[in-house]
Amino acid sequence: MKHFFLLLILLVFATNLSAQIQKGTVLLGGTVGFNRISEDGEGITYVNLSPNAGFFLTDRFALGSSLDFIVVASDGESSTSFGLSPFARYYLNEGGKSRFFGQGKFGFQIGDTDFFDESTAWIFGLGIGADFFLNDNVAIEAILGYERLQYPEYELGLNHIGLNFGVAAFISRGKKE
Repeated sequence: MKHFFLLLILLVFATNLSAQIQKGTVLLGGTVGFNRISEDGEGITYVNLSPNAGFFLTDRFALGSSLDFIVVASDGESSTSFGLSPFARYYLNEGGKSRFFGQGKFGFQIGDTDFFDESTAWIFGLGIGADFFLNDNVAIEAILGYERLQYPEYELGLNHIGLNFGVAAFISRGKKE
């Protein structure tokens, strides 16, 4: 597996690509993450799957939303929840085979848990990431992010930092002039 990732990284950097992300481009993709949360010294495993879609309002700025499926487990108890998280993403560089971005999101999640009855949490998040283009339209994506989940009915908040990986497709209506 280590050799596969090394080969993938070499292929990404060895090719001379210039991905065209421009105003009007549609972003379709998703990430998966296996994260660890710490709350009052107790470890919690947090697994999330997040398909997303966005639209570029300018050549570097996109607005979109992700649909989040989350499984949380700790000490034999577990929960499953679903969420919706609108996001804003800004790309720091204009072109090249690697595109770096900052992203912020705000949303909510709802779910049944072994920890509580049905619960609702607000999600606030910030992240930095990179898209490593395999060709002009498809990229491998990595996002390092911080999230705060706030459960108002239980006066409980959870913080977590996680690294998520995924794939993104950039669908453009035409070539950049």
